[in-house]
Amino acid sequence: MSQMSPIRQTVIISLIAVLASFTFTSVAYLAVFGLDDRFWRAMGIAIMVPWGVTIPLCFYASKQRFSLTNLTNQLQNAQIKLHEVNKALEQRANFDGMTGLHNRDSFLARLDQMRARQMANILMIVDVDHFKEINDNYGHAAGDQALILVANIFRKVLRRKDLVGRIGGEEFAIFLPGTSPAEGKVIADMVRYEIENTIFEPYHKMRHVITVSIGLTDISSNQDRSERMAHADTALFAAKRRGRNKVVLFEPGMLTELRPFHGMMRDLH
Repeated sequence: MSQMSPIRQTVIISLIAVLASFTFTSVAYLAVFGLDDRFWRAMGIAIMVPWGVTIPLCFYASKQRFSLTNLTNQLQNAQIKLHEVNKALEQRANFDGMTGLHNRDSFLARLDQMRARQMANILMIVDVDHFKEINDNYGHAAGDQALILVANIFRKVLRRKDLVGRIGGEEFAIFLPGTSPAEGKVIADMVRYEIENTIFEPYHKMRHVITVSIGLTDISSNQDRSERMAHADTALFAAKRRGRNKVVLFEPGMLTELRPFHGMMRDLH
């Protein structure tokens, strides 16, 4: 009834009041005086008085109720829009606009939360091989499409519980909770194989094979995150040195190996 217009509400309430007044008055009059010449005069008063009282009061109350209902609906719509805006801002703050993956800050924050629940975990860093050549030969739009393709393969191959983020231009990080090094290496090889064998055509009937190099290391709740990131990074550069399109698990001896020149220049930058 609150959704009705004020006029309709006034008519309905007035009719109810008149009917109630007529019924009560007629029963009381007949019980006291019986049916006489004054009966219909009394019934006329019983009808007119409710009309005269309820119509202005009901119209005012109905109009106020109708306004409040509209205001409530407007507030609800405003809350829905505010929720959508907040969700969009959160999406922008935590996710990469191109690939839809977690951005660097969001990935690292989620990584610290998730690794506290598991002792055996794997951290991988994935770098697209010769990505600059894709941009130089086919244009930056093709490079963007290549990154989107890689992100979609992550979604396809990885488990629902795994965490993926874009932490640099063509560099991604993957966290595998509750995973041993042997299992992590198998998953990394699945990712590498799927990317290499997925068709990427920058132009019509012109195929470019995308490959990635992957470095991985174990990471537990009590280990320093920066140190483990450096270990995964070192394993990644070992994969680059071994010819790219490789998966390399970090070993302590890798700390003494020199990084490639382009890697050192990127660290300096």
